Amino acid sequence: MKKPYLKTAFKAVVVAAILVFLTLAIYRNANKLRDVEFAFHVLPFLLSTLLVLAQFFQQSACWSVILSGVAGPVPFWEAQAVWYTSQVAKYVPGRVMLPLMRYTLLKRRGVTLTRTMMAIYLELALMTGAAVLVALLSSIGFPASVWDMLADKIHWFGDGRSLRWVVLALVPATFVGMHPRLLQWVVNRGLRMVKREPVHFEITYGRMLLLGMGYVVGWGLYALSAWLLMVSLGIDDNALAFKIVAAFTVSWAVGFLSFITPGGIGIREGVLTALLTLWGVPLAVAGAAAVLGRLQWTGNELVGAMLTVRHRPPVPPDDDTGEGSGT
Repeated sequence: MKKPYLKTAFKAVVVAAILVFLTLAIYRNANKLRDVEFAFHVLPFLLSTLLVLAQFFQQSACWSVILSGVAGPVPFWEAQAVWYTSQVAKYVPGRVMLPLMRYTLLKRRGVTLTRTMMAIYLELALMTGAAVLVALLSSIGFPASVWDMLADKIHWFGDGRSLRWVVLALVPATFVGMHPRLLQWVVNRGLRMVKREPVHFEITYGRMLLLGMGYVVGWGLYALSAWLLMVSLGIDDNALAFKIVAAFTVSWAVGFLSFITPGGIGIREGVLTALLTLWGVPLAVAGAAAVLGRLQWTGNELVGAMLTVRHRPPVPPDDDTGEGSGT
């Protein structure tokens, strides 16, 4: 019984340590803000926040399409409510809260656990793949000096030219990774390990590519929001544009894939701060961008959950489990 408590305590310590580091970094390096003529610009920040909101709507709309394709027709706004509610639930310690919340709501529509997990898996594969693709494509704009610097730090791929070709070779790999047969094989391997029946994805490769492009558009909106966020903090050097896009998308992917903290809290901010400072952004500004970016993200999740809560799938009349009291 002690193990879950120890894991939760460890996660809390990691989050606290990273947030304390960011706070101290901002405080101790506040004088460096003068070097960039720091001034907070409200309009770019508001536009950035609206673009994050637009990206959230795009992601929830794609989720609705995936869900209907896997589990049968689900009313659009009910799918939205399921998506936004589960986004808030993911901040509860434990990686099972997001899928558990989605299953709890979708079983009211008769959607099985297997179908719910299939939809979640396809969504995560497409969303993560699109984020990686945007990060890879943004690297095209890196000058040769950046590739040389990265190669010098990694020590794996020789010079910067070799590293650049290796990274760009990953672009077509993301399209291969979206193929339904490959994804189905991975899912069925996992189901076989837990002694479950295999499943079949009734979705074409063309539909997967269209959904993938939809997610790429969403991450494009996020890239623009990231640039506007940095502009709001006084960083408006066009030479940094591609680097900023890469930093924000890579930090999201690392935080999302991290199993250490709920919602990637602290991990995403730490990676983003490190990457921005690597590009020459003052540490105080990088830390402020990381904190504001998290506030934008979480704030939009909360707003979306509040706006869609009344559209959650209704409890069936014959449901006597007491589920109607809330989720």
